[in-house]
Amino acid sequence: MTLAQRGPSSRWTVLAVALAVQTATSIVAAAMAVMLPFVKDEFGLSFAQAGLVANFSFVGSFLAIALAGLAVDALGDRFVMVLGGIVAGTFAMAAALAQSLWVLLVLLLLMGAGISMPTPAGSVAVRNAFPLRLRGSVMSIRQTGIPLGGFFAALLLPPIALVSGWRVGMAVAGAIAVAVAAAGLAIYRAAARPGAVEGEGRGFRHVMNRDSTVAAVGGVFLVGAQMSILTYLVAFLIHDRGLPLSLAAAFLAASQLAGAGGRILWGVVSDRLLGGGRRTALLLAAATGATGSLVLAALPAATPLPLLVAAIVACAVGAVGWNGVQISFLSELARPGTEGRSVGIALMIQQPGILAGPFLFGLVADATGSFRLAWLLQAGYLATAMAIMAATHERPRAAERQVA
Repeated sequence: MTLAQRGPSSRWTVLAVALAVQTATSIVAAAMAVMLPFVKDEFGLSFAQAGLVANFSFVGSFLAIALAGLAVDALGDRFVMVLGGIVAGTFAMAAALAQSLWVLLVLLLLMGAGISMPTPAGSVAVRNAFPLRLRGSVMSIRQTGIPLGGFFAALLLPPIALVSGWRVGMAVAGAIAVAVAAAGLAIYRAAARPGAVEGEGRGFRHVMNRDSTVAAVGGVFLVGAQMSILTYLVAFLIHDRGLPLSLAAAFLAASQLAGAGGRILWGVVSDRLLGGGRRTALLLAAATGATGSLVLAALPAATPLPLLVAAIVACAVGAVGWNGVQISFLSELARPGTEGRSVGIALMIQQPGILAGPFLFGLVADATGSFRLAWLLQAGYLATAMAIMAATHERPRAAERQVA
């Protein structure tokens, strides 16, 4: 049977491909952060400047993600998902050749456009493949691709950078993204798109509502906290704790795994313990991350490593683990036919937090000479997110068909 003759993929194949492409593009997204000491030294950057460079690709994501959501609604999730992996990987490999900081920034900007595509595309693919009773859990599993990508980046790229330089690590990350996207294109067969439904053909008008907008604004502070810990954990462990790069990178990998586990945890809590309640799960995740941040701020320099690891894990479970539940929340707040655009616009609203959160975190570290007050700032990010998210109203779709 040829590819053209095959029917649509099973729901679990959809989830597997969406997870794989998200993971591969997330390796690209995390590459600069996990190799931050090398980039910082080569270009002579401060912590705040290095944080901007490490996350500059998300400026491209900010500019492109709403259009990516529109493309998902118009062209289908499969095309946009695969295109994102190819674009991100191609420009990552090009960035490895950049000799000028300004050229590097332009290439990171274009790379970010590709990074933006798999999230709305994969979210819509998984949302359409699974019933509501499983959606929080499977959406959270799909969103583990982001911390898993960070885990693999932290595991693979620093050793490559130590031996061959950060540019080779960047090229390897890009090659992985292109290869996985090409495999996804061969494996995933999308179902036929339904006929016109409410919300189609309206561009970006009448997409967002009060609750989805409030949830997106809360997400600015959630993602600011997430990117702060992932950007600066290695620098914190080297600068404040005196750990070698290899051990600091291992701690970052552990935090990424903790974040991935947190995404599954909060999805299960939302589906099984809270009856589909997304808002309460988000509040619990933010509270957990804030508690971990406060502990990191309070721990003395001579803290035993097991206690330090426990604080990092708690911080990551909350500050990284919230994402899957929020994506479910945003897609469920959208009207039928606008899910891609709604998620895309909400993620666009959140994008400034990706740059501003780590920049302010690094600025505090630069100004004080340590990361202690920066962790307090991160706890403040999460507390602010809780206050904003508490103002949303849960609107579960009880009428949605509960198919197996």
